[in-house]
Amino acid sequence: MTDERIYIEQCKELIESQLSWGKSATWQNQDFEELSERIFEKTKVSLSSSTLKRIWGKVKYDSSPNLATLNALAQFVGYESWREFRNNGGEKKKGFDDEIIIKIKPKSIFKKFQWSFLIVFCLGLIGILWAFQRQEKKLEFSNIHFTSKSVTLGVPNTVIFEYNAVNSNADSVFIQQSWDPKRRYKVDKNLHEYTSTYYTPGYFRAKLILNDSIVKDHDLFIESDGWLGTLETEKIPIYFHKNQIQKGNVVGISEADLRSQNIDLQTENIWTDLHNISTKNVVNSNAFVMETELRNTFSRSSGVCKQSRILLLGSEGIIAIPLSIKGCVGELKMTIADEEINGKTHNLSAFGVDYSTWVKVKCVAKNQKIQIYINDVLAYQSDYTKNIGKIVGTRIRFMGTGEVKRFELKL
Repeated sequence: MTDERIYIEQCKELIESQLSWGKSATWQNQDFEELSERIFEKTKVSLSSSTLKRIWGKVKYDSSPNLATLNALAQFVGYESWREFRNNGGEKKKGFDDEIIIKIKPKSIFKKFQWSFLIVFCLGLIGILWAFQRQEKKLEFSNIHFTSKSVTLGVPNTVIFEYNAVNSNADSVFIQQSWDPKRRYKVDKNLHEYTSTYYTPGYFRAKLILNDSIVKDHDLFIESDGWLGTLETEKIPIYFHKNQIQKGNVVGISEADLRSQNIDLQTENIWTDLHNISTKNVVNSNAFVMETELRNTFSRSSGVCKQSRILLLGSEGIIAIPLSIKGCVGELKMTIADEEINGKTHNLSAFGVDYSTWVKVKCVAKNQKIQIYINDVLAYQSDYTKNIGKIVGTRIRFMGTGEVKRFELKL
């Protein structure tokens, strides 16, 4: 293994430790999308989920990451650059968090202790072979039961899970709220009820897990009870009352609304969301039309790019349509099912808009094709062979503040 590769592996370990999402071998596409978003929020560098999957070995790729990518990874763990990360031997930066990481300097260690490494490697190999010779306990179960029900409409909302895993030989039983492994909680195998609180509306796939195996899962909808406005925070979002976001014939969150919550408008990374999730308006994503009119109304320099994202939430994925002022289109990322279109490597200039007037956005899916129009002009089209299942609603995000005048989703 080359020195560079060793440092990359060390950096990945630091990132995994920082995220606490469990083993990266179990990460799914959504996890890499989430990591992409977090890296962008912290470093202002956009690394696509495809790039991250190549780095983590989910996709075969023989070339090494370029320096810009390595710099972003180093910045995410607290360094100014990849060079600084290497010069510090891959050590977790002092003061970045409380965990202590042993400093490794590959060249000197391998030269000085190569025989020691060889002995340790041989002993480890013997241990692995011995472990494989042991017969692992096979997971056995029967009469598994797993259902859920929410106690109210809207959010926050408590969901009561009912489960029965007594008739199994599992050592550990978990309930996972959604695809996100951070939302996995250990439960008592001999009990039958567990409650979880959901703070944002949407579609979720709840899972019952025995040891490391998913044995039951089901759809779980948390409805918004009409339009809901929230301000994104690290933990629990801040909610805005319905009569506060309803502004005549539009819904929106204003700078005055933020000030009423004592939010510093110069703070970076202010994101507000307008949600509308309902099981009554479910549309099949094979063929649909979405039309909306919106505008970003933020006037502060901390949100100069005025990014907006229209998310169509499906049972099997999302469609995310981005907008910004014309000068920031290189920072945009669009998602169509499991395909990510990055403004760094694709021309997304058609998604640069003038927010001084209402921006009309239309998305049409038909005959395995998808088209997106901005102000009645075709901005993007492609094949649409993998849809996102049933569309259960939308989440419209604004960097700063914004308004929606019209939103329609139909067949």
